Amino acid sequence: MTITSKEINLLQLDQELGSKGLIANFSDLSKKIILPAEHSDVTESQLEKAILNHVALPKSEPTLSEKLAGVGLSVEELKAALV
Repeated sequence: MTITSKEINLLQLDQELGSKGLIANFSDLSKKIILPAEHSDVTESQLEKAILNHVALPKSEPTLSEKLAGVGLSVEELKAALV
C-alpha cells in the first residue's frame, strides 16, 4: 500500500504499470491510498516507483461522437433522426 498526496490519474497509473489492476481510496485527497489489486503481480516497490515518476494527465472530456458511440449512435444517425 502506498499513501500519497500527489495528483494521480488512476487509469493512467495502472496503464503505466502494465494494466495489472490497482485499488485506490481517494476519500482524503491529502492521503490517497493506492494498492495493487488482489491478483496483480505489481510489487510495492514497483508501485512506489511508478507513483514517484507519475505525471497525471488531465482527464479530457469525451467528444460528441464518443458520447454518442457510448449509447450506440453515430453522428449521422443523430442527424437523420433530427430531420
